[in-house]
Parts: sequence; C-alpha cells; structure tokens
Amino acid sequence: MAPRHSQGVSVKDTVWMCVAAGAGAGVTTSIIAFVSGANPMRWIVLAVLGSQTGRIVLIYWFMLMTCATAIYAWCAQTPTSSSKLMLHIKRKSYHILAVLLFAPAYIATPLVLHIGFTIALCVFVCAESVRVLCLNGWGTQMTHFMRRFTDARDVGLVVTAHFYLLVGCAVPVWLDNTRGCVEAALAGVLALGVADTCASLVGLRFGSIKWPATVKTVEGTGAFIASLVVAVECMRWAKGFGYDTASGYDEMPGYGLVGSFVVCVAMGVLEALTDQNDNLVIPLTMYAAVKTLIHSDTISWVSVVVVAAMLA
Repeated sequence: MAPRHSQGVSVKDTVWMCVAAGAGAGVTTSIIAFVSGANPMRWIVLAVLGSQTGRIVLIYWFMLMTCATAIYAWCAQTPTSSSKLMLHIKRKSYHILAVLLFAPAYIATPLVLHIGFTIALCVFVCAESVRVLCLNGWGTQMTHFMRRFTDARDVGLVVTAHFYLLVGCAVPVWLDNTRGCVEAALAGVLALGVADTCASLVGLRFGSIKWPATVKTVEGTGAFIASLVVAVECMRWAKGFGYDTASGYDEMPGYGLVGSFVVCVAMGVLEALTDQNDNLVIPLTMYAAVKTLIHSDTISWVSVVVVAAMLA
C-alpha cells in the first residue's frame, strides 16, 4: 500500500482526472443511449429527483455522509491505536454506516438505492485507481487515511475490503427482480452491517469457546444469530411504513418467525465455519435461503444446502 511519492496535490493531475472521468462518463452514456434508445442521465435524474421520497433520501444521505466524513477525518488525525479491539471497532463502524445508509433508503424507495449502489461502485473503482496509481498527492493522502482502517487481511497493492462490503450489500438488492422482498434484498445489509458487526465485537471481547479449526467463537456466533433475527424482524415490521409504491415494488409473501430463525441459524453456522470471504458468501446464501422459504421449492432448498456445503 505504500505510495511511490509524497508530493503535494497537483492541479494538473486534478484537471486530468476530471477530464478523464467526464470523457468516460460521456462515452458510457452514449453507448447506453444507443443500445436502449433512451437518455440514461435523464432517466436517472427523473428516477431520483422525480419524487419527494427520492429527494428526501438524497438529503438524508448527504447529512449522514457529512457527519461520517467529519468523524472519520478526526479519527485519521488521532494516533493509531495498537489495540485489536479498537481496530475492529473502526472497521465495523463502516458496517454500521452501511446499515444507516442502505436500510432506510430501501424501505423508502428501492429504485434510488439500486442506482446509488451502481454509482457508489463506480466511485470506489475510480478512487482506488487514483490511490493505486499514486497520482500526485491524492494517492498518498488516500493511502495514509486507509491505513488507519486496514489489518493483515488487506495485503497487496489493491485494498478490497470496502469493495467486498459494498458488493455484498448491493448484489441482493440488484438480484431482487421479484421486487418488494425486503428480507431477501437486505440480506447483505443486515448480515454484514448488523450480524457480522455484533459477532466480531462480541467474539473478540467475550469469546472463549472456539469453533474447531477456526479462530471464531461460539459466543460470536450466538451474537450473530440473535442480532440477525432481531434485524430481520425489524425490517419485516418496518417495510409496511413509508413504502414507495410508485417505484413499482410490490409486496411479496413473507414467512414466519420459525423460518426466519432457521435461516439466521444457518447463516451463523456458515459464517463461523466458512473459509471463504464472508462478505460475499453470507449475503448470497442468505438471499437464496430467503427466496427458497418464500417459494417453498424443495429443489431450491437442496440447491441452497449444496451451495452452503461447498462454500463451508
């Protein structure tokens, strides 16, 4: 992650980045317009700003990100702590921020969150490219900031932890083509933002009984399951309030508390035993399990069990 130089921010490089970003956006917009026969920028603006709910979500995101930016900027200026618990708290604060950003937005207007995830992924790719290329000043400052929140798993030239978190939250939302299944669409947000955060902090602070052949603890898994059950039930309750029917998302049939508990227990065990990246594995598996419960398809159940066994 070390930058090649530490020069100040270059006006020339800044102008070059803006021109390159504008050219890339222009080419992409032209291709989409040619294929679809519609102006994508006009569609996005109308989809986001065309309703009062969309405008409220944008204002909410702006206020929340302003506060979060100020807090993280302050954290970057404080001395680096050698405490493993403090590092975990800093890293998991991004998971909590994801819940605050994404869950209310999906309840209010799912379409805006769809668009927001896509734009955020593009911004992440551009920002990481700037950091890796070490463009004058920008790459150095970004590397210095990110070093405060990385651990031994973030090795190599490209830091991928934030990509995994974003993609893990976004993919279930993108896959929810049936529209309106909050439990499935927010599988990544709830599993990573709520359950994984609770499991990590509780396991690190209070964990003593470890699972075989892993550093994860039974106490952490218990916290994962309990917090996920509560989060899922809260979302099932909240989806009846502030629901934007104008976005075209219809209610889907749900399932009972027993089914919710079974899914959460299965995700907790999978999180504890899998050697794969849980930021990707857990959201996708939970999405498939929730969809299987809704449709009660035996073949789908078998598929979920097989996939989970392969990932474990």
